[in-house]
Amino acid sequence: MKLQALTHHGEDILNKLRKGEAQVNEKIMDAILHGYDATTELLDVIEENKNEDYDTSEVTAELETVIASIENGGSNEPAKAEKVKPEKQADDGTVAHKTGKTDEKEINKNEPPQKKQSKVSEDKPKNAKMSARDRLNKMEKKSSTKKGENTIRVDVERLDDLLNYVQELVLGRNQLAQLNSEMQIKHEGTPLAQNLMETTQFIDLMTTELQLAVMKTRMIKIGKVFNRFPRLVRDLSKETGKEIKLEIKGEDTELDKTLIEEINDPLVHLIRNSVDHGVEPPEEREKVGKPRKGKVLLAAEHEGNNIIITVEDDGKGIDPEVIKSIAIKKGIISKDRANELTKKEIYNLIFAPGFSTAKKVTNVSGRGVGMDVVKTNVTKLRGVIEIDSEVGKGSKIIIKLPLTLAIIHGLLVDISGETIVIPLSTVIEVVRISKKDIYYVNQVECIKLRDTVHPLLAIDALLYENGNKKEERDWQYIVIVGIAEKRFGLKVDHLIGQKEVVIKSLGNYLGDIEGIAGSTIMGDGKVVMIADIAEIVTKVRSVN
Repeated sequence: MKLQALTHHGEDILNKLRKGEAQVNEKIMDAILHGYDATTELLDVIEENKNEDYDTSEVTAELETVIASIENGGSNEPAKAEKVKPEKQADDGTVAHKTGKTDEKEINKNEPPQKKQSKVSEDKPKNAKMSARDRLNKMEKKSSTKKGENTIRVDVERLDDLLNYVQELVLGRNQLAQLNSEMQIKHEGTPLAQNLMETTQFIDLMTTELQLAVMKTRMIKIGKVFNRFPRLVRDLSKETGKEIKLEIKGEDTELDKTLIEEINDPLVHLIRNSVDHGVEPPEEREKVGKPRKGKVLLAAEHEGNNIIITVEDDGKGIDPEVIKSIAIKKGIISKDRANELTKKEIYNLIFAPGFSTAKKVTNVSGRGVGMDVVKTNVTKLRGVIEIDSEVGKGSKIIIKLPLTLAIIHGLLVDISGETIVIPLSTVIEVVRISKKDIYYVNQVECIKLRDTVHPLLAIDALLYENGNKKEERDWQYIVIVGIAEKRFGLKVDHLIGQKEVVIKSLGNYLGDIEGIAGSTIMGDGKVVMIADIAEIVTKVRSVN
C-alpha cells in the first residue's frame, strides 16, 4: 500500500533522528514535510474515492534517498549494496527494506497473517520499536488515565447559551445597581437601604466572577493559530530565496473562540508581507552588516481588556517617500495632499485598496490585495491597527483587539439629548477644548492635538438629523476614536461615564440601522444605542 510505504519511511526517518543517528537539516526536514503533505493528500483520496489513485512515487523516492543517506554516513551517494540492498516491491504494494539483517517480512511472507503476527510478537525483544498503532493506543490510554476524569467535552452551542444567560444577568445587575442608587438617596442610613446595598455589592461581585468564568470557558490559546505559521514562513522562505527565522512569543495568550476564527487571515497577510517586502535577501543583508538570516517576530500579550498582537521584522523597513510616490502613481492620493501627510499617515496609505509595492505579480504578493483585507477584518472585530517602521532597521505592525465581542466596556455620552454608548476599545482619549481652537480644513472641522490634526465628526447629523437644539457654550467635549489606522474626533455634549454593557441585536423588525452596532438596556430600563464608529466615520466622511 502506498500509504503504508509513506508512513513507514517517515517513521524510519523520525526514529533515526530520535536515536541520534542523524541531525535535522534542510534536506531531512523537506523530506519529512513532503511526506506529511503526500500522506494528507493520499488520505483525502482514500476517504473520497476508496482507492489509492494518487502518485506518491516522487515523495517515496525522496524519503528513501534520505534514509539511504543517513545509513551511508550522511553522504548523498547511494548506500553500498551490502548495507542497503535494492528494495523489493511486494505483491500488496508494500516495500520491504533489506538492511543487512534478515527482514521479518521476508521470513513470514508465506505464512497466514494471524500466524505471522504471533511469531513476530514472540521474536520481538522487549525494547523493540513500538508500532504506530501500539504507540497511539498507549498514548490514548495514558491520556485517558490522566485527563479523562478532569475534563469534559461540551457543545459550543451550550457555551453560547450560557453566555446569553450571563448577559441577561449583567443587565439585571445593572438594574439592581440603579435601584440601590435611588434607594440610598431617598432612604440613606435606614436598615433597608443598608441591606439592599450589601446585597447589591454581593450580586455585583458574583456576577462579575461568573462572567469571567464563562468567558474563560470560551477562551482558546492563540497558539492554535500561531502554530500554523512556522511552516508558512519556511515555504515562503524557500520560494523567495531568503533565510528567515520565525520567533513566536505569547502563544499561551487566550482569546475568545470567535476572534480566533477571524484573526487567521489577517495574520497570514502580515506574515507574507514581512517575508516578501520586509526581510531582504541574504546577500543584501550581508552588505549592510546584518546577519544572513532575517527574523520575523509574532507575539501576543494581554493589555487590560484587550489583546495586543505584534508582527515585527528586522528587514529594510518602510520608506515613506516610496509609499508616497506609489500612492500618487496609483491615484490613491494627490501630490499636494501627499506633501501634507505626517509619517504615520503615509504608512497608513498601505491599507488603501489596490496598494502594493511589489514590482511584479507572484504567488506571494503583487496582486493588490492583502493589507486592505487586514484593515477590513480588524475593523470588523472592533480592533485598531498601527504601523511603526524605521528605514534599514525593520517594521512593526500592532493589532489591538477586544478579548470578547459579546460584553464590552463602553463610554456613555450625551449627544443632542440622547445617550449613546461608544465602545471603549475605539476610544483613544477624551479632551475638552475651546471652540476657538476648532478650525476648518477643506470645509471640515478639525482640531490639532500634539502636532496631529484630527477631523471632527458631528455624528448627530447622521443619527438624529440635528433634531435637538444644542446649548450655547464656549467649549466642546471631543472623544478621539481610532478606526483601524485612522483617528477622528467625535463632538459630544456631555460625558456620562464608563459602564460594562451587553450588546443586543436590534432584532428583525428594526434590522440593520446605519451607524448602530446594537443596543443595550441600562439600569433604569432605558434602551440605549451602541454606536458603530466605523460605519459612522464612513457615512459622515461621504456626506462631507
